[in-house]
Amino acid sequence: MIDLTDLSDKNLKKLKIDDLTHMFMDSINEQTLKMIEGINYLIKEDFDNFEKNLRYVIDTKTEIQIKKAFEAKIFKSKLMFSKADRLKVFSKINDIKDIGEYLANKLLVYKVVFPDEKFKLRIELILKYLREISVNLVDAVKTIGTDLTHAHDICEHIKDERRKMRVEEWNLLRRLWNYEMDYIPKEFIYLKEMIEGIMMLADHIKKFSEYIQFLATKYYYFK
Repeated sequence: MIDLTDLSDKNLKKLKIDDLTHMFMDSINEQTLKMIEGINYLIKEDFDNFEKNLRYVIDTKTEIQIKKAFEAKIFKSKLMFSKADRLKVFSKINDIKDIGEYLANKLLVYKVVFPDEKFKLRIELILKYLREISVNLVDAVKTIGTDLTHAHDICEHIKDERRKMRVEEWNLLRRLWNYEMDYIPKEFIYLKEMIEGIMMLADHIKKFSEYIQFLATKYYYFK
């Protein structure tokens, strides 16, 4: 992992395009993991740390400096791995930030108390899946430039885990809809949108992994 503590323009200019991409991926992944940790705090009804973590996701802008350095360098480069593909990879990483920030803002509008322990356990399970596919995506992005076959295999694992996660998410939504309610309370709406937001982020990671597999296939023949 590249050091994220010193993001001066001078140091960023020294980095290669791949290094900047990897640093950007690390920065966004760190924020995703903070959000997952924050939701786990919410499950434990630790509202202070829940808010602290989600505020971190919203307020952190370190990736902007990395993005500027990447964009300045990419247009001057001559690379076999085309500029368009590199820009698209970078854009897809940036989409993770956008989805995570959107979800964090939505979750901060209310501090929910979960219905029961079984519901909490199922939320914790889908968060474990989300953490795993997020960390695996980091490895896939970093491997695409050096080991196409390995990058392809990592993405296949991401897709397998996403399928398992999707089953749990739909089970959780069905459980939510089956609670006895005389009306639709705000807790129901909050939990429904939380699950759907997690699904949206996981789906983006899965689609991103499919794009990496496409690149792995495309560039395999140019080795």
